[in-house]
Amino acid sequence: MLETKRKFRRFDLPLGVKFKPTYGAKDYFTGVATNLSCEGLGLNADDFKFIMYENLELIIGLPGSEGPVSLFGDILWKRQSGKRCSAGIEFRMKDKSMQEDAIGKIFSCSNIPVHDMYSIDPDYIIYKETKKIPEKHIEVTNKLGFIKQYNKDRTKCKVTFRLLWETAKNSQTVTIAGDFNNWELYKSPMTRLQNGDFVITFDLDCGRSYRFRYLIDGHRWENDLYADRFVRNDYGFKDSVVIV
Repeated sequence: MLETKRKFRRFDLPLGVKFKPTYGAKDYFTGVATNLSCEGLGLNADDFKFIMYENLELIIGLPGSEGPVSLFGDILWKRQSGKRCSAGIEFRMKDKSMQEDAIGKIFSCSNIPVHDMYSIDPDYIIYKETKKIPEKHIEVTNKLGFIKQYNKDRTKCKVTFRLLWETAKNSQTVTIAGDFNNWELYKSPMTRLQNGDFVITFDLDCGRSYRFRYLIDGHRWENDLYADRFVRNDYGFKDSVVIV
């Protein structure tokens, strides 16, 4: 048994949710929210394959005639039983005031007083069962780093690179340069998400490593804090490395 302390109470509010990954998806999928708190929610959906640590846009329907609210969050865990898929979502938005307003509106429309959102007992504990997975089946991925999706014969890997808004700050443009695009500085512009992160996806050959760096606003170089490793280049600086 694994003990985890939670600051916020959870409420079983079966609210309808439209959702989609914030990059690479045009259409929304539908699901139902469960176990909602100020930190996040559980999400149940049919015929959808959640990807660990992927960022989702969430449009949550509210009781009554109120319009929906929009939130963003990262997938922290996932489970599948037949066609039914479940995931745990941690809210993550650049504008914390907008996040708090959206959550407050959800609880207000559900007739839950604000003070009830917090645990009365500071040592409030939820017990959660954990299942040990054989090491050979574990896919190591950083929560805020790369998302690696291998094809069946593991000859190709779709790698999504993600520069966090905390690093990009108020940048207008970010490009990525590396071994996979011959280090051409402006060949691969990254897409800016609504939460301020920048992302881009490449299909890479497996069984090798690739050096890369991010170029911000055409003049500032940054490494990926969640790179698989770092190596020194010919100019005395370090390059980020992704291994597939």
